[in-house]
Order: sequence, then structure tokens, then C-alpha cells
Amino acid sequence: TTGTFGAGAITGTKFVDTVYAAGNTGTAINLDLANGSVQTMTLTGNTTITLTGASATASTGSSVVLILTNDATPSRTIAFAGGTFIYPSGAVSRTTTAAAIDVWYFFTPDQGTTWYVSIPQKDMS
Repeated sequence: TTGTFGAGAITGTKFVDTVYAAGNTGTAINLDLANGSVQTMTLTGNTTITLTGASATASTGSSVVLILTNDATPSRTIAFAGGTFIYPSGAVSRTTTAAAIDVWYFFTPDQGTTWYVSIPQKDMS
């Protein structure tokens, strides 16, 4: 699908991305951007998620959307590794109830040294 935006200034095509199902988290999981920019996983224990695979090219940003589903056990904890993580207002609050779904967004402008993190869609269960 192609389309023209504005007064003919930009012509583009439809963007489509494959969703990568990472499965259950366990206690540690690698969130590799090479698997795709949309990934899903189910939180099955207290876990550390390490982000990898950001572009190694200077002046190139990388991003990933993570659809994180809680299993039947509430209040599981998560931590992130693989860079410095910056959240809106210094903190981010996720949904911890059983079977809840949060949609996370991660963006790095500097090859994974710094990650800007938000939860644009929360408690989607």
C-alpha cells in the first residue's frame, strides 16, 4: 500500500513488522532487537530482562515494543539490564495483577548505552 501525505511532500509505503514471541521469561531473558521491533513474552517469575542488538551505527536509533503479559501469579518483579534506563518522571509503574498486559516502549539514540522507557498502554487485560 502506498500513500501520499500532506500536499504531496512525502510518499510512503505501509510499514509491517513481524511479532516475535519470546515465550516465558523464567528468571532471565535476552530481549534481542535483532528478533524484531515488536516482541511478546509472559512473565513467569521474578526476572531480569537484558536488552541487546541495538544498532552499532553512530547516529542511528533503535527501538522495540514489548508486550509483557503477567502469568497467574501477581506481583512478579522485573529489572532491566544492558544500559542505563530513563523513565518519565524518574520512575515507571507497571501493572502487577495476574494476567495483566502492559505494552512497553524502549528507544535508544546511542547504540544501547541509554534507553528511554515508557508504558504507553497499561493494563490491557
